[in-house]
Amino acid sequence: MRNIGVLAWIAVAAALVLWTAVVMYDSWISAQLEARSSQTTDVQTTSERDIAAVRLHALARDTENQRAQLDSLTHADVISVADTIEGIGKISGVQLKIGAATPESTAQKKSEGKTAALNVVGFVIEADGTFAAVMQAAALLESLPILSSIQNLEFERVMAFSDSKSAKSTWHLTARIRVVTAADISS
Repeated sequence: MRNIGVLAWIAVAAALVLWTAVVMYDSWISAQLEARSSQTTDVQTTSERDIAAVRLHALARDTENQRAQLDSLTHADVISVADTIEGIGKISGVQLKIGAATPESTAQKKSEGKTAALNVVGFVIEADGTFAAVMQAAALLESLPILSSIQNLEFERVMAFSDSKSAKSTWHLTARIRVVTAADISS
């Protein structure tokens, strides 16, 4: 009987050792699976980050010309804009007079002592001449080679009486233009 008791204890001990081995093997396999899953997640994250960097680099490279063109359009200072407007007057055959050039508020707010990236300047322009010349000046003002928009155009027919009985008619143009510039505007 004693042999049976010893054999039973040996069998129980062997079963415990085998169950312990099975539990340890299971935990080892779980750790390996978790490590592989972690490595896979890390590789995917790194791959996605690399793909995003490549896309950003490609976007920056593809838009380089457009950014340079936008930069050249917005870096016009107020004096060069005024010179361009006066040049339009010479081309169209009328003398354009800039009545005012005033800074306007922008949608960008100044924060922490930094100035806004873009500034808006409003120009009031006047011209007198024949109808064809005034219309040509208006058309040229509409297509300025800078970031601008025409806010208002007013055409007025002006009658000038001379000593003779005939009246000479001229046209008066008043235009309000907004120009966007990156130049520093001190108000």
